[in-house]
Amino acid sequence: HIADIMETLAPLYRRHLSSNLLTHMRNKHMEPTESRPLIQHPDPVAHAEIVLEGTLPQYLDGIWTHRHLQVTSSFTVESRDSKQVFEGGWECKTELVLSGCHICTSTQEHRELVDDMCRHIKGKPGGKLACWNCPTAFPVFIQQPYSAPVCLAAASYQEQTRWANILRAATQHQSSALWCEDSPESRAFLDAVSSLKKLRGNCQTEVYPMGSGEEVLVSMVMEEVMPYLKEQVFPRIIIRHSRKRKAWIGLLSQVYRTAKHQVKAAMAALKEDLLLYRSDVEKLISAELQQASLLQDRIAHTITEDMCEPMLQSLLHKVIPSLDRTLQEVATPTCEAFASIWQYFLETCDGIIDLGSTGTSVKDIKKEALTPLSGLRPDDARMWQCLDRLELSSEGRTWLQDSWGVHSGTWRPLVLKAQNALYKVVDMCALMFWRLVARYPCFSFDSSQLTAVLCRVKERVIKQLDTELLALRSQFILEMILQITLPAFTRAVGEQDLSRYYAMVNSEHALFIHPDTIFHSILRDNLSSYIQSG
Repeated sequence: HIADIMETLAPLYRRHLSSNLLTHMRNKHMEPTESRPLIQHPDPVAHAEIVLEGTLPQYLDGIWTHRHLQVTSSFTVESRDSKQVFEGGWECKTELVLSGCHICTSTQEHRELVDDMCRHIKGKPGGKLACWNCPTAFPVFIQQPYSAPVCLAAASYQEQTRWANILRAATQHQSSALWCEDSPESRAFLDAVSSLKKLRGNCQTEVYPMGSGEEVLVSMVMEEVMPYLKEQVFPRIIIRHSRKRKAWIGLLSQVYRTAKHQVKAAMAALKEDLLLYRSDVEKLISAELQQASLLQDRIAHTITEDMCEPMLQSLLHKVIPSLDRTLQEVATPTCEAFASIWQYFLETCDGIIDLGSTGTSVKDIKKEALTPLSGLRPDDARMWQCLDRLELSSEGRTWLQDSWGVHSGTWRPLVLKAQNALYKVVDMCALMFWRLVARYPCFSFDSSQLTAVLCRVKERVIKQLDTELLALRSQFILEMILQITLPAFTRAVGEQDLSRYYAMVNSEHALFIHPDTIFHSILRDNLSSYIQSG
């Protein structure tokens, strides 16, 4: 099954990588000269610093043991046996994959997640899962889509909240990995997976890729084999009804582990092959870049002229009637979330100025005055209150599903991506504040002078924050609206005969100029232009 998927995926991946490389190389030659918001610049290579660690009881692989858990600044989550750590065995670890996970702190909420996972089992669910026998009153449950649950037993409410928030941040970061990468490879992979789903006839609108490339493919394999497991394999397992739920989770976990191992090996081979392929394609594009760009533009212009009327009719009859309400449902929570983040950061800056005006000694001023910046972390409860406001309202989700025929999974990766980017903006501006203050060799002046310095720093940082938030908010709202409306817009335009456009492509450019890709880009660009014009 996996070999069949990889055999189909490989040529699709190469095809989409070729066209994405052409776009990437064209954009490099037309890079804007004006300064861009910092959020649009590539991330520097981050050091794997530890943001949270601790030894606590953990339910993993079916048993409760004391384990040492670490979360790094890149949101890698590593679990180790506490005895082995004590004896220096740091290399023996289990890395927790959190893409697509649910993090909760209530046994009742976790029961509901498990019940949803086992909906096909007839009759009243019976039996308790061992993870519900938490040795403390403060559990943190990690429910993975196709694996057995993991549970941490925190010692206090504060520790429970901190671990839950950090793990939510790690889930958000890992789930949106491909969407945040924004490289020719990541875009090509997402395009290839979309094409693969259409070819295999299982392109479900509610299932969008989350996680790394390997995790996306494993999820796709699990989606495809799920009906077979439910209808053919599981009914043959003879077991007491009270143990069926546990047996089903065990079966899923075993199939998931096997699929993950096979996909990992297949993806490693594919990536190695694509390194050589990319190098060859880049050389071909470089040699033909000017001619290829002219041809691509000519095909795009011809398609745009030919499709003007169908696109206009699609806008008039399918998009415009529902667009205002759609914008309202997306923009309202988005603006509230961004405003709350701005207010929180402003209050933090004011707190720093207040500390600086209380006559703090010269020796400790940098350390003490900047203490509030450390609160702007992924384990901070108020930070998550702000980020959670990006979630659409229940009424809004229902209306969007009814109006556009899309499931909440359609925009879920974008919400995670926006939360990740919003936290990144806050972290970046907090670092900017600290660095600006750190430029001063010492504070050998009175509190009024210090307050004036901190006020100037605040003014500069808030100005940068405004620029970042404005760019990010506009980008997020546009991406959300496109994700919701583009499928209906494309269906209304309908399938088109593209043979005349393929005839315009000569053999030298056929590897990286694909009229079907240009056609769908034109649909997206025209819809995007109309949305932005409103």
